[in-house]
Amino acid sequence: MAEEELAPEGEKKEKRSSRSILTDVQHAERSLAESRFGEVEVICTRILEDDPENRRARQMMVEVRLARKDMDEALRQIRELMAEDPRDARHHNLLGRYHNNLGFLDPAEECFRDAIDLKLEYPDAWNNLGHVLRRREMRTEAQACFRKALSYERRHGLANINLGSMMFEEGHLLPAIKHLQLGLQREMTHLPGQYNLALALHELGRFDEAIAGYRRLLAAGQQDADVYSNLGSALQAAGDTESALTAFRCALQKNPGHGPAVAGVAGILEVNGHLAEAEQLLSPFLGQPGRPPAIDVAYANVLKRTGRSAEALLRLAPIAKQKVEEPATMAPVHYVIGDLLDERGDHDRAFAHYVRANRLRRAQFSAEVRHEQINRLMTFFARDRFNILPRTHRDTESPVFIIGMPRSGTSLLEEIIAAHPEAYGCGELREVTTLAIRASYETRTHVPYPDCLEVIGDRKLYELSGFYLTRLYGMNTSAIRFTDKMWQNYEHLGFIQMMFPKAHIIHCRRDPVDTGVSCFVQSFGTAGPPFSYDLAHIGEYYNEYMRLMDHWHRDLDVQILDLNYEDVVQKPEETIRGVLDFIGLDWHPACLTFYENKRQVRTASHLQVRQPIYTKSVGNARRFLPHLGPLLEALDKGGNLPEQYAR
Repeated sequence: MAEEELAPEGEKKEKRSSRSILTDVQHAERSLAESRFGEVEVICTRILEDDPENRRARQMMVEVRLARKDMDEALRQIRELMAEDPRDARHHNLLGRYHNNLGFLDPAEECFRDAIDLKLEYPDAWNNLGHVLRRREMRTEAQACFRKALSYERRHGLANINLGSMMFEEGHLLPAIKHLQLGLQREMTHLPGQYNLALALHELGRFDEAIAGYRRLLAAGQQDADVYSNLGSALQAAGDTESALTAFRCALQKNPGHGPAVAGVAGILEVNGHLAEAEQLLSPFLGQPGRPPAIDVAYANVLKRTGRSAEALLRLAPIAKQKVEEPATMAPVHYVIGDLLDERGDHDRAFAHYVRANRLRRAQFSAEVRHEQINRLMTFFARDRFNILPRTHRDTESPVFIIGMPRSGTSLLEEIIAAHPEAYGCGELREVTTLAIRASYETRTHVPYPDCLEVIGDRKLYELSGFYLTRLYGMNTSAIRFTDKMWQNYEHLGFIQMMFPKAHIIHCRRDPVDTGVSCFVQSFGTAGPPFSYDLAHIGEYYNEYMRLMDHWHRDLDVQILDLNYEDVVQKPEETIRGVLDFIGLDWHPACLTFYENKRQVRTASHLQVRQPIYTKSVGNARRFLPHLGPLLEALDKGGNLPEQYAR
């Protein structure tokens, strides 16, 4: 009081208007949603100076105390609020959060249920109840609570993240990604949600998005060994081996005994032929109990490469019988055992291990969904519409797109062409798929691909094609032909023709049974094509792929060279001359000795293309013929079963 009497009249603090206080409350709520707790505390303190009974400000102050783990003060404030109004659902929800944070699940559950009884349409309480039930391993009931929260608020951040995380744990990757992305729009700083999203994208093979997610986590301070190691795995799968090696080594700096990172480094060393260095790196970990199976898999691959296959088989046999927390980590063990048994001629036992390996993978393929996707592409790119879509009128012939099923010879063909002094092999570029996604945003209509191409405009299309060419020319300045062997580009041939009307497209074909078996027995690493884990799915996917390719042959103006793998290996010089003529290059003998080229190969075929052309893979599927019923039946249903397999 004395201070007020001494202060000049003009400096007396005036009480702010209710509108100003309401603005502050709204500001504090936005800051709370973004976890800016210091800002929330400052604003709420200011509100309470003018309006000491402001309930929302007092509730937000409790939120700050809970976030800062100031539990005694949080409980004191909650009790004050409860005493004033025991029928406010928010107060029961806050008390439940207090109990949950201390691990007292019974009173927490009771408080959240009380909050719901007082206010049925209360998404926060439904989400929090789901969180407690999830901690109790009541998964079905927890998911029901999260869905209930979303029925009242579709974009509820934490409910979407919690439901998405549970779906990821159960292997439902596509809906998991949808919910996680939606939740993170609200809860941008939720690091566990970001991590689960990156892991789900990684497992689905969307490596570029996964890599971006891991890097965001690292930038946010989540710099532990697991994040670095997963980043390395995604980078390696995307073909950036150099950056992958750096990421694995960063993981080892954080944790020198991190098994997956050790295996990652050793795997890259093995692929690059540094076998002694890889063995030296792995040796100290081989006797450690509880080591991840990846260590033994990496060591077995080194043994196999150095002619010690019997030793590799003896090492992996007991590993295959172990019980592990994450069964999927055992899949590579069975793939390698399958390879070792197959090498010895024990084909039946080998195939049994391939079956076990694939069953441990999470299959995310639906023939019905794939059929609808292909229908959509064929309908949009029908000739009557395709003829009026924009073109860039670029006359460049630099891009050479090598397409086809995985394991159809695309890597072999790229190595052959890349051996030419006027050509450069770019590997599997993701740019076309990225540009297809970007096309939707560039139109600013939010119309999805491919429908957005109707309104994209010549200028924007020209810009998109320019990004692709910049990528090519940035990789090599002297080549006149650049190969892009991203096999999935077969889905985008209509878009490719719009950007590059004079592009060269080479379609690699191989006996569909040989192709299917090669996909099934191949360990693609972190994430293979989702159809490749089941023989019937492989056949169904092949049918849809051929249906689309037949459509492109009918409706595209661009020339497509169909190249049979069998011709490449059985009459190489004649076939290679035809390929070079098709893409406008003169004959060069280096294309026959492509295996002497020291360029890095980043796909599952890295060992095969380091050898002279061989024919032993032709008809190789017959060794497993008694086990191929589902594949043969699916191919027959689609009209793609070769005559020699017809019964």
